[in-house]
Amino acid sequence: MSRLEGLRVCKIIRQIPTVAQATIWATLFLALSVLVAIRWQPLEAVDIAFLKLVNEGLASKWLDTVMLFFTSMGNKPLTWLLLVAWLGYCAFKRSSEWRKALKKWGVSVLTLAVAFGCADGLSGRVAKPLVGRDRPAKIIKEVRLVNSDGKAKGFPSSHAANAFAVARVLNELAPPKSLWWFLATMIAISRVYLGAHFPADVVGGAMLGLAVGSAIVGATQKIQKRLESTGG
Repeated sequence: MSRLEGLRVCKIIRQIPTVAQATIWATLFLALSVLVAIRWQPLEAVDIAFLKLVNEGLASKWLDTVMLFFTSMGNKPLTWLLLVAWLGYCAFKRSSEWRKALKKWGVSVLTLAVAFGCADGLSGRVAKPLVGRDRPAKIIKEVRLVNSDGKAKGFPSSHAANAFAVARVLNELAPPKSLWWFLATMIAISRVYLGAHFPADVVGGAMLGLAVGSAIVGATQKIQKRLESTGG
């Protein structure tokens, strides 16, 4: 796909209402969840092949360091402090009145927190126990584990779900939009590279994150419109 075609696809996606986007991503996630839960053989074969390609085929010491950095981003307080500070900068840059800017900043931070919390809760406490898929190390012996593979079940990846939910929200709140999607993608890839997840786990996590993020964005937009119409 050329860059021009990619831009056209992005434009079409942006024109789809956020509620419809959330529905589409949720439907795709549920369909993939069923295939993973019933252990559909064609999917498992592709999953194992791509896992080996990324986990073993790309293995190197310097890439281990890079991927460990991306996979741990969400666990570092500095990451969130920088995000909150950036959202504040963008809010005050767009508004000359400090009260409106402060209000916008607060709403942005709250929206981000809700999206992260919902994605993390749905992936870790609902989807993982229901699907019940084990981590790669418990299914294949040849997995190269760079770090701990985690104690919870494998599908979906909470790292991917959280990253894409946050990226979806940040896409509406602040630039640079391409950076948010790049970071989310790298976090998802890092989970496969490190041997913690199958590719389908991170794809499912991304779908869930996009569904959650789109739903949160849609709800926030509706609330803001109602407040504006009532003068609130």
